[in-house]
Amino acid sequence: MPAAIIPISSEEADHVTHADFEQALGALLAASKLPSKQREIQVQPSVNAICGYAYENGLSNHALSTALDIVTQPNFLGQTSITTLIRGLYPASRVSADLVFNVVASLGSGRDKPSPPTQNLLLRWVIMIYEVLEDRHHYAICLQSSPEGKILELSRTIGNEPALIGLIRVYKDYYPDVIVGDAAVGRASHFNHPNSEWRERLHMIHASNLRKDKNSPEAVSFKVVRRGAKRTRVSLVPEVQTSRADGSSTTLEEVANVDDLVEKLDRIHLPNQMIAALDDPLLQKYIGLRPSIAVTKRMDRWLDMFLDEQLHAAEDGREANKALSEILGKILSYTRFTKTIPHSAKNFLVRYLIDWDGLENQSEILGLLAYLPIQSFEELQQSILNKLDSAIVNSNAEGSAMLLKFYTTLLRHWTSYLLSLPSSTAPTTSSPTPAFTALTAHASLLSLSLLASVPPTLATTSTVLSYHEALAHAISHAPKTPYIRIATPLAPTVYLLAFSNPSLSTLSRLCSILATYKRAFETAMGPRQGPGITGVAPHHEYPRDHVNDFNGFLMDICNLLWRSRAFNTTDTNAHGCLLATSIIPPLRAYAESVDNSLPTLFSLSQNSVLSALSIACFRDLEDAAEEREEGSVRVRHAGPVSQRSLAVLQAEGGLEVNWAAYRAEVLRWLDEMGVKGVGELMFCTMKLLMGGKVASV
Repeated sequence: MPAAIIPISSEEADHVTHADFEQALGALLAASKLPSKQREIQVQPSVNAICGYAYENGLSNHALSTALDIVTQPNFLGQTSITTLIRGLYPASRVSADLVFNVVASLGSGRDKPSPPTQNLLLRWVIMIYEVLEDRHHYAICLQSSPEGKILELSRTIGNEPALIGLIRVYKDYYPDVIVGDAAVGRASHFNHPNSEWRERLHMIHASNLRKDKNSPEAVSFKVVRRGAKRTRVSLVPEVQTSRADGSSTTLEEVANVDDLVEKLDRIHLPNQMIAALDDPLLQKYIGLRPSIAVTKRMDRWLDMFLDEQLHAAEDGREANKALSEILGKILSYTRFTKTIPHSAKNFLVRYLIDWDGLENQSEILGLLAYLPIQSFEELQQSILNKLDSAIVNSNAEGSAMLLKFYTTLLRHWTSYLLSLPSSTAPTTSSPTPAFTALTAHASLLSLSLLASVPPTLATTSTVLSYHEALAHAISHAPKTPYIRIATPLAPTVYLLAFSNPSLSTLSRLCSILATYKRAFETAMGPRQGPGITGVAPHHEYPRDHVNDFNGFLMDICNLLWRSRAFNTTDTNAHGCLLATSIIPPLRAYAESVDNSLPTLFSLSQNSVLSALSIACFRDLEDAAEEREEGSVRVRHAGPVSQRSLAVLQAEGGLEVNWAAYRAEVLRWLDEMGVKGVGELMFCTMKLLMGGKVASV
């Protein structure tokens, strides 16, 4: 060994400089050519130094070439040193194809070939650096040159060997034109990465080197940035990679912008792994533009295998795998793009929900199930929803609210689907209408139980209102489609929203919902209008009792806010807010004991959430009058405003305004303040306002 080479101790290996690394690599190269008894230094410190430097910085292609030459060519190193060295060969950048070919060329039988353990380690290393290869086409060359016929023959001979089935599935997924028949049927594990911790470290090295490279180009165009291992985190889903495109076709990797995609759409060759669509937005666009049953089946097959493996892991009592959370999240993102839950994901969830705790992967599971296609609601309950309801409600105190949010999203998706159907087509025996109606009935009961079970918080009330807003949006289209029928809200829900945990937002949103229902009823019960359909009967008939029940809600709310007749039951259709008659006298007595009147206690002027705004509106009216004519307002109203107080105020020299005009002005003022729901309901319900008979102040 040359005297100039100085060995590095193992203690120094943790802080290796580039110069130290170069020195250690040279020392190891020289030492590998000498038998152990002829060496003047120990080999292990140099191996430690090389591996320590590689762990922190990665190795260049030149350094990798030197290190691989050491272990692939005849040498005198011990197996322990070779094993440590190969396991520590972290590439600093993309690996050239020449290095891989040199490694592959060293495999096999022969006197000068590496030992079997070394060959095993080298092959394992090639697999682990797959993501950072400059050109992965040599992998495709290996696959294409493999004797698939012999593999199929071997499968028929020895039966369902899991490893062999897994290999056959690689052919089936990468090369669908290779006919494998039933040979791929059976249980087999995925080809998982041999060392996930090693892979994580490799990604960290590449991410660090990418940040250091100030000249690294960042794509800002339509083209998808695919960095392989330079991505900051590991993904279970492979990147788009196309290996078999010929001169007459092109690949997604070559698409640079939207014009390029349109021009090449018919010539794009499908990538090796269609499951890459879970991560790749460009591939998603391509699938959306060129939908294919074959593509869907290829994706479902990959997901079936992966998700089946996760189920078996759960059945064996193994801990939850982070991989499942990652894949479910990616499936959800893809489903939000396609608006259709993959069959493989649905089938998995049917089985997964049996033992689900209601918490693990909750957002992903609820998000996916919200894209369930419209179907028999009874069958859906038996297969999925009953298990889901039970698991979510029992999971924690917020379970019921979370469940209602799920049904709200499902309702929106089903509504969008029904509105996409042609309205001219008459419903058949397989009409989706019963399923839609059953969904709304189920979710409406859930919303009522949520309001009635515990004192509702503002967040809970908002969740209930969001559901009923989604339902109101759906029924607003009932006059235009035969698939949606108006079902009125449950009476207790309306009154609980009106009185429990009152807020300005709650009152406004409730009134807006009721106004939407009223307009839908008016349109749905009249003849259909439109080109060529004037005078045609409505899609649905609504019994008078059904409509009168809803009119009762309107009357009660208008009695509270506008007419100052709270809890009155003598008006047509009025329900008196469902209060028992025995409750009214004590309430009236209490109101009078604090100098109030029960019928007016919930009016615009005295309602707990509207009174401050109402008097502020009146102050604005007084200020405006004073600006128009100074001294015209000699007396200011102390509030709250009532019909009687306005008469007294006018007699004393205050603002002259009648009771109807004042209330109409409050509604307009609330609308300008963003509280639109109250005025929306009053202006579409009260005849005085509908006719425009109330002049502005």
